[in-house]
Amino acid sequence: MNRPRVEEAMRLRISYRRASMSVALTMAIVTVFTLRSFAAPEINKVVAADPIVAQDCNGTLSVKAGQVSVNGNAAQSGATVMTGSTVSTSSNGSAVVDFGPAGRVEIEDNTTVTLTCVGGTFQVRTSCARSEVEVKKGSVSVTAPTAGTLNAGQKQKYSGAIDLSGTGGAEVEVGCEGHKAAGGPYISGGLIGLLALIGIGAAIAIGIAVGEGDINPPSSPVR
Repeated sequence: MNRPRVEEAMRLRISYRRASMSVALTMAIVTVFTLRSFAAPEINKVVAADPIVAQDCNGTLSVKAGQVSVNGNAAQSGATVMTGSTVSTSSNGSAVVDFGPAGRVEIEDNTTVTLTCVGGTFQVRTSCARSEVEVKKGSVSVTAPTAGTLNAGQKQKYSGAIDLSGTGGAEVEVGCEGHKAAGGPYISGGLIGLLALIGIGAAIAIGIAVGEGDINPPSSPVR
């Protein structure tokens, strides 16, 4: 008589155990997905990277001859040339600014240039009435006064200031054309015109003085 009751009790226990296991498994699955949803924004935050900012590259000055100034101050070999600096050479001066892997710039005498270097690319700007560029290695891109590319071994003259850039170890020589003249200093066209005007004015003044002397009446003879 008691056997059916015992079997029924065993069945209930087995059912309870299965139900408990199902509930526990369900709770575990829900917990895993919940934790994963909370962790996802953090993962995205870690993966997101800040944008890369181009770094300035400074140069090292080498004085080859004469006097050289950086930003108006006398400079010697080994001086650091910060990006955006202005380098000037004297009438008998010349210098080289080495930007390392970016390249190097040779500056001829009587020349003023502004040098910048950002992200491995150097830029040169002159302030000459006429400029001359010679590429010693690699290539440079000229953007003013006319756009073009100069390769190693090429030499070009420009009317006015120039704006060029180079990278990848390019080597370029820049200078102000007409800064030297055989047997004497360079004389610009404006100075020649001024001297001509002075000469004309002096000639007119002399002519007037001579003319005034000619119109004076002759003195009467003494009786």
